[in-house]
Order: sequence, then structure tokens, then C-alpha cells
Amino acid sequence: MPSEKAHDLESTGDNAKDSDSSEHSWPDDDDEDDFCTTLDDLPQKVDDMLYIGSMAAEHNYEGMKAAGITHVLQVAEGLTPSHPGEDLSYRTIQVADLPSEDLVAHFGRCFDFISEAHDKGGGVLVHCVAGVSRSATVCMGWLMWRHGLGAEEAFRRVHRVRPWVMPNCGFRRQLERFGELGCDPARWTAWRHVWREDPLNLAFQAFTRATARGVEGLTIKDDPLPSL
Repeated sequence: MPSEKAHDLESTGDNAKDSDSSEHSWPDDDDEDDFCTTLDDLPQKVDDMLYIGSMAAEHNYEGMKAAGITHVLQVAEGLTPSHPGEDLSYRTIQVADLPSEDLVAHFGRCFDFISEAHDKGGGVLVHCVAGVSRSATVCMGWLMWRHGLGAEEAFRRVHRVRPWVMPNCGFRRQLERFGELGCDPARWTAWRHVWREDPLNLAFQAFTRATARGVEGLTIKDDPLPSL
């Protein structure tokens, strides 16, 4: 588990953590101007020696070496190193891109790996499949933990260099909760218990059940959901 934070960015009003998650204003998922799933093959820098990208960026060995990348953090199910025999260190976190997936539970291992690379003077590529949700969430979590940023400011910093990033709704909730817990991975509790009662999850499940039965106008009150 990471042992200490280094709050070395200039403090601004944007850097303050929000204690009320209801005040967070994430962009709309269907904003086509900011959201795309282009499988680009170049790492994009989000912090000192920290890069985000898609699986195509990990395939691009020359592109990684040109950026000074020595470590690759893979954050997705089914991914394996493309260059296992080369001078690259890999760590793979097997997670699905689902709102119920507990990604913050892996932040300790992710941050240890990134810190290890930095201690050795190396750069890190964090990638998933499209470089949109899972890898973006890890990079945002790193910025929050490393620099004391709030969830929205961390999103803005990653969004500036990669405008199509869009963590799924569950990962956004997790980042907000992570900030409320002081960005301390050791204080994280099992996400499934929190997500089970989250109004967004309940509404989504009610809608899914109503759609499956072809019932219009169903509300959570009309059709209580069983415990998950």
C-alpha cells in the first residue's frame, strides 16, 4: 500500500475535495463531441511520467519507448502483455468495465506499481481496451491521491489530454467516494455494499426490469427490488 502522499501541485480552489457527491457535475455520457472510442496507438501524458492509452498504445512498442515508458499497467479483463520478452515491466489488474466492479479496491496495487516505476526513473502507461473508462479511472485516482485533487478536477486534467475519457457511472461514484475518504486506499470498503443501495443503481435496475417485461411507467416504489 502506498505509504505517503506528495501534495506538490499549487493549491487552487479547483483542487479542494467536495464532501457532497451530489455537487459533482460529470459530463453527459451521450456527448458525442467529447466521447469517442478511437483505438489510438500513442500514449498521452496525464502527469509526470504517467501516460494513458488504449490497448493499441501498448501494442506500439516504439511509441512507448519514445515516451520513456518502462512499466505497463493493464486494467481490463483478458489482457496479456504484447511485449513480454522486452525491457518492460507489466502488472495486470483483471477488472470488467461495469458499474458494479470494485476498481478502487485495486488502487493500492496500482499506485504501488506506479510509484515503483517513478522511484526507478521510469514512466508508466496505464491502459485498458479503449482508454476510456478503466484506465481513466485509475489515472484520475492517482491524481487525487498524489496531488490532493477532487474527483472533478482529476477528471478535467485527464480530459484535457484525452477528451473522450468517460468512466462508467459506477466508477465515477467510486472516485467521488474515494475523495470523501481522504483519497486513502486503506479506508476503502467493499463497493458492492455501497453500490447495491445507490439510487442510480436502483433506478437502472428498475428500468431494466420494466423494459424486460414491457411495462411502462414502473417506478422503484411500485416494484421494490430484492436484495442483491
